Amino acid sequence: MVPIALALPVLTAVAWLHLAGYRAWIGPVHVTVSVVIGALALAAPLLVWRRWQRASIAGAMFLLAAQLAILVLTLSGVKLVGPTLFPSTRVAVAVGIVIALALAGLAARRIWGRWLGIALGVTGMLSGGLNAIGFWSVTDHPLAAYPEWSMRTYEQAWLFWVSLLGGALITVLLARVRFADTTTWASRHRLLRTTVMASFVAMPMLLVYAWIQPVVPATQTTAVVLAGVLALAGALTVRGKLAGALLLVLAGAGLVAQTAATVALASEPGLATYYAVFWAPAGLLAIACGVRLARPTLRLLRG
Repeated sequence: MVPIALALPVLTAVAWLHLAGYRAWIGPVHVTVSVVIGALALAAPLLVWRRWQRASIAGAMFLLAAQLAILVLTLSGVKLVGPTLFPSTRVAVAVGIVIALALAGLAARRIWGRWLGIALGVTGMLSGGLNAIGFWSVTDHPLAAYPEWSMRTYEQAWLFWVSLLGGALITVLLARVRFADTTTWASRHRLLRTTVMASFVAMPMLLVYAWIQPVVPATQTTAVVLAGVLALAGALTVRGKLAGALLLVLAGAGLVAQTAATVALASEPGLATYYAVFWAPAGLLAIACGVRLARPTLRLLRG
């Protein structure tokens, strides 16, 4: 994890220097956010290397709280930047609830709060990263004939980089944090623990797909149902309920089917593949977890 933390200041510098080649789009909000992320990126290697848990948790909570504040301000009608940050109110509310839960869990030093925080970080990192890659070449230089388009494009690319770097920082800062929480059954099973976090990553992207970008309308409803099942399965699992793990495995099979159907039926394969990046790992991990837990589960049920 230390090498990844060491790469963050370099990646941040490369991104900001690349986008700063054209400055017409830059305002106070952009400068403030960029400076904060840059400062945290510089601090992250030391925090991770020295295992300063309190500072690492505080840094992750600060980023999550900032995201929640931006979300609330946006829903209240305050426009902080040009592009639309949350095109769906339903998705924004759902994400806001998850962020609030993660903050509460981290404040209480609960293991599930760490899992939620890492899942949110990974989601932001993947979503921002996949989109930032697509915007890299179009932000090599502005188009003099289309200044407004150039400003919108650079600002949108900056938002993707903020998501990527902010998510990476949250993930790195929480990755080596350890809570003395022995009440969560799943925390003692590495594969199950990883599966729960992967399901937390898949869950919001199922809602984004269903409520914003249903590439295949036939799989729109199943995406919402699977998101609900994953939320229930995760909640039961972290409370130590065997039913939660079993439900997680069933939901994983559903995720694999959802992914396969969406990719097979999509008229835009690129978009379908984008969502598959979030769904497929959770589904495959859940199935592997089911295979791993099958034998002890049968013994428990027979006994």
